[in-house]
Amino acid sequence: MVNILTIKKFNFYTIEQYLVSDKFYIPEYQREYSWEKDAQVKDFWLDLVDLVENNRESHFFGQVVIHDDIEEKKKYVIDGQQRSSTSIIFLAVVRQLFDELYTQTKKEGALNKFEDIRLKIMGRWSEEENELRFHLGKIDNLFFRDFIQRGIPLVEEPTEASHIRIKEAYDFLYEQLSFELENLDNTQKYERLVEFYNGFKDKFNVMCVETDDMNEAFIIFETLNARGKKLETSDLLKNHLFRTSANLIEEVKNEWLKMQEKAEGLDLTKYIRTFWNSRHDFVRERDLYKNLKDTIKTPSDCLSFTKDLVESIEIYKMLIDPENENYFNDKDIEIIISNLKTLNASTYYPIMLAMNVKFQESEIKKVITSIESFIVRNCVIAGRVANRYEMLFAKIAKNIFINNSSYEDIIKSLKTELVTDDEFENYFSVATIKSVPVAKFILRRICNYQQREMIVNPSNMEIHLEHIMPKKIGDWKVHEDVHQKYLNRLGNLTLLADEYNKSIKNKVFEKKKEVYKNSKIEMTKKLCSYREWTITTIEERQKELFDVAKVVWPDLKTT
Repeated sequence: MVNILTIKKFNFYTIEQYLVSDKFYIPEYQREYSWEKDAQVKDFWLDLVDLVENNRESHFFGQVVIHDDIEEKKKYVIDGQQRSSTSIIFLAVVRQLFDELYTQTKKEGALNKFEDIRLKIMGRWSEEENELRFHLGKIDNLFFRDFIQRGIPLVEEPTEASHIRIKEAYDFLYEQLSFELENLDNTQKYERLVEFYNGFKDKFNVMCVETDDMNEAFIIFETLNARGKKLETSDLLKNHLFRTSANLIEEVKNEWLKMQEKAEGLDLTKYIRTFWNSRHDFVRERDLYKNLKDTIKTPSDCLSFTKDLVESIEIYKMLIDPENENYFNDKDIEIIISNLKTLNASTYYPIMLAMNVKFQESEIKKVITSIESFIVRNCVIAGRVANRYEMLFAKIAKNIFINNSSYEDIIKSLKTELVTDDEFENYFSVATIKSVPVAKFILRRICNYQQREMIVNPSNMEIHLEHIMPKKIGDWKVHEDVHQKYLNRLGNLTLLADEYNKSIKNKVFEKKKEVYKNSKIEMTKKLCSYREWTITTIEERQKELFDVAKVVWPDLKTT
């Protein structure tokens, strides 16, 4: 048991209050920076977007356990290192953007906020004095200090795994926040940036516990991070449903078991969250149980909810595994869903669950076709993170369920966020695709439009991606920098079928053309018309591919 007398401080602080309250150190035995940009950092960003967009009063960011070492006269962060480090990284991004705004506009407010972050939150540093407020462990300290806290540009890319994660976190947050400022005038940019800055520093809260006894610090840490197996949200929900269903307990149990049997090993928590987001306000997984518990309060609520879960499980299974599940009579719908699976798209699932209740297949087909265009244009080609549209798709789904939105309404809502034709062309002209399945899909769809009488084999196992300028330079007379820049450009990629021959993959262009001329794929055979393969050729071919792509994935129309 923790001795209450050894707890020096226990309070809730805003993230700014915590960061400016003292100097903090990470003990040497703690692990280095470990948050991944596509997991924890992305969650951090989505929490902030949710807070700002919905004007929430606060967000609980987690706990921080501090050991006040009396002998060393240092305060060590025993728990909370990763969220503290990421907070500093985000503030470094905000500092950079305020600096850029000041350079462009000479607006004093931007300069003041730049200085507030640099001096008040980060702290001073020079060869003579070190007044930085946050100090990482030995592996990360110098890199974090110079790149993040001091804002010194990198001379070369980091090689240490944790340094790479730090840079990726910074780059991800810079990209996301910069996107929020796109297409705004300077006054609007400043106001929007202040909105995110104030939202984070004033509304992200931490629970801070400080003790001067090392043993007690670890007891607190272990208590707050219990080692017992965490119950899944689906287990918690099941318990709540059974506990609340009273005289309907047997019926609720039967419906739950039906759903569980049909799920056949699916992640029930993910399914329930998807179902919930198809009918209610968007919720993240960690808040799902609370929202469900607050909404489902009566026996009839429990029965209705479990019946609806049973009703929607079949379409969800098809979304998860379109290759092996049959659901729609119109197989074109399932083909498009397979396409979206290839593109790793899943955030649109709530829309499909909501439409399933009220829409004809002909209307569903129009919507899913529009979603494919949306994902290809915005995510695959423009490079926007698919998860940023998760709230948009959930909002559309809720409007279907609550307000009986038509398929035209859905497409209009998608169109508001769709990249324009001009933007699509600009992004496409320099599009690089490193994912082999995605590159095959894009080229195959373009190819099928060009030669409609013969469809290219849809199996990624039977069709091969060919880099015209090959992965290994070999005898090609091309500079290494140019090779790296243009290797995965769409204009440098094509498809090969039965004529695929590993022996030619690194040959010069003249030798490759001997194989291309026998190709059944028109796109590949056409390569023989080029006398040489250069940067200019790649760029010209990419423009030609765009002329087809804009027809295959057009601007969204409701008719």
